Amino acid sequence: MSASNTCNINNAKSAIRNVNNTRETNTHFTPAVSHDHDQIDCCGSSSTSTPHDHHTSCCSSCDEEALTEAALLSSSCGCPYCDDDQSENAFIRDLKKRHPFLAVLLSNRARLISGTVFFIAGMLMQNNSATALAFFIVSSLIAGADVMWAALKGIFSGRLFSEHFLMTIAAIGALIIGKPAESSAVMLFYLLGSSLEERATAQTSRSIHALADLRPRIAHLITEDGSVVDYAPHELQPGDRIRVYAGERVPLDGLLESNQAQLDYSALTGESLPKVIEEGNEILAGAINGPSAVDIHVTRNEHDSAITRILDLAQRASLRKTKIETFTTRFARVYTPIVVILAALLAFLPTWLIPGATLAVWGYRALNFLVISCPCALVISVPLAFISGMGNASRRGILIRGSTSLDALSNVTTCVFDKTGTLTTGQFSVCRIVAAEGISEEQLTYYAALAEQYASHPTAEAIRIFRQDLIGRVPCAVEEWAGKGVRAKIEEKELLAGNRAWLEENIVRVPADAELAHGATLVHIALDKIWIGTFYVEDTLRSTAKEAIHRLRELGVSRMAIFSGDTNDATTEVGRRLSVDAAFGSMMPEDKLKYLEKERDASKGKTLFVGDGINDAPALRLADVGIAMGGLGTDAAIEAADVVVMTDELNRIPDAIAIARKTVGIVRQNVVFILLIKTTLLLLSALGLSALWAAIFADTGVMVLSVLNALRASHHRALSPIDQETNYHVTRIAWRRSSD
Repeated sequence: MSASNTCNINNAKSAIRNVNNTRETNTHFTPAVSHDHDQIDCCGSSSTSTPHDHHTSCCSSCDEEALTEAALLSSSCGCPYCDDDQSENAFIRDLKKRHPFLAVLLSNRARLISGTVFFIAGMLMQNNSATALAFFIVSSLIAGADVMWAALKGIFSGRLFSEHFLMTIAAIGALIIGKPAESSAVMLFYLLGSSLEERATAQTSRSIHALADLRPRIAHLITEDGSVVDYAPHELQPGDRIRVYAGERVPLDGLLESNQAQLDYSALTGESLPKVIEEGNEILAGAINGPSAVDIHVTRNEHDSAITRILDLAQRASLRKTKIETFTTRFARVYTPIVVILAALLAFLPTWLIPGATLAVWGYRALNFLVISCPCALVISVPLAFISGMGNASRRGILIRGSTSLDALSNVTTCVFDKTGTLTTGQFSVCRIVAAEGISEEQLTYYAALAEQYASHPTAEAIRIFRQDLIGRVPCAVEEWAGKGVRAKIEEKELLAGNRAWLEENIVRVPADAELAHGATLVHIALDKIWIGTFYVEDTLRSTAKEAIHRLRELGVSRMAIFSGDTNDATTEVGRRLSVDAAFGSMMPEDKLKYLEKERDASKGKTLFVGDGINDAPALRLADVGIAMGGLGTDAAIEAADVVVMTDELNRIPDAIAIARKTVGIVRQNVVFILLIKTTLLLLSALGLSALWAAIFADTGVMVLSVLNALRASHHRALSPIDQETNYHVTRIAWRRSSD
């Protein structure tokens, strides 16, 4: 809500709207400069020649962005509070754009000051009723002109029962029954509350709006002749090569072609220290480059980049509503016309049924009833609290898929972890090799490296290190079986690599003493149905795993378990070190689903599953709440999880639960507070024991207090530390100085 004082749920959606506006700006007006002196048009495309056919024009991209925005903005509930977002007079908006001075005069602050001046003048001129009346009317018009305009427009458009209609009827009614001062006060206090609300709700948009600012407007394309030409990022495609200079944001996801890069991911992940990326590793859009220019091989277009997926997630988050949000919206839609009818009955029925009752007395009570019954505090504060909570989480690198997920997260009592890559680093190393009799260690590593050369499991990388010279050079047909192992065909021989169950399934006998793992993960190797050796591979427990488990216990998570496809021995050892309630190893993906369903059915609250978002996608979907760790660059994490933690920092899990519980607690506080105050004053007004001033407090005062309370969800002290703004700027300054 801006100068229109619109008191509706769209204030809470303004954060999402700001993101869309920024995205549109970034797409349409890209200031581009060609280092080869080519001419660039307003959309960033070259007027001479492009390095290749991008298949889509700038205009089609612009249209797509516009359609996305229209779809998001048209997703309102249909109640008057959503539809009144455009209530400000279009003529006035145009005047503000054309004449900045008028924008100042028509601002909420200026109107509040001038309206108050006329109100005070009217109070001082009480002995001259005509002059005082004139001052009060002018004060009402200054403070409430746009409210009256919105009410009038609502009447003609078929949306009669809106917040603006209630306020307009109350102000006009007070004037008719000879209460001009209170008529003016209704509009002034409404404007004051709206101004405070506007200021407060603007804070909720900052974290999401900051995400939109992470999208650079320019990408420096490296052409075939080595020159650099600037294009809009949406024009580039996978396979292009781009250059990112010192201090610039990375525009697109890609692989590093330079030897090394130092990148600041703090705005994306909350990590305070820069990350060092080696050649060939992935770089994500939105990161800030360090002291030297780097070249990047683009792997995703702008639409599929990490930062775009994050923005889409943030935009869609506001569309997923909790039961309480849906209830308040539907409640307001039905409640408002009922209140108007009850107020009319309260004004006229007593004059017909009670001897001596006057319209002035009962009309005044009806006006009190109307003002008090305004539902805007309830309609605004509930979604605002959820958006504030999600904004708080996003600053910590925690993306929550809407208030439904936030609500479920607040009720978690059971937490199930995947082990490899979640509780552990996933960086395996071979600690022991056992070869069968007659097989040399060199032969064993040769066959093992060939079998595992294309495998995706983290243990495969530890084995491949032994014979890097073989990778891709020896013809080999490989089949990978999730949770089991691999089968490879080479030189007319069959190789098997995997766990004991996989080899026994393929009729291979594994010696019993080969299973003495002592906490290590075992990879057995078989050649032509004969066991030839075993690799003992160890993983490293994450440094924050114990602390995260301890904090979850303190938050009341009563049961914690570990599910893993790793051996029972290795899984049990990790469970023992972390003091969890249960640890299940040697689990196939379908086993995880079966056991997770049992945990969910046995839990008194919600069940949380934490995984890496790739192999655990089915479990992430099945759980009441799924959290994907380190999911910034993975499509599966974005699609499957309810919550995406953009780093591997396990302390973000208790952070997310703490934020969710505080947010839901604030929502409940607001609902109880609003209903209690309004119900009490409604009864008092019907009995004639409440003045219009009390009614104004019940409307504007309660709204402001509930909004301020809702904003508390954007702050939480008892969380793990995050990057501070000062550290962020110091880091950037240090890089720039070093580059100079």
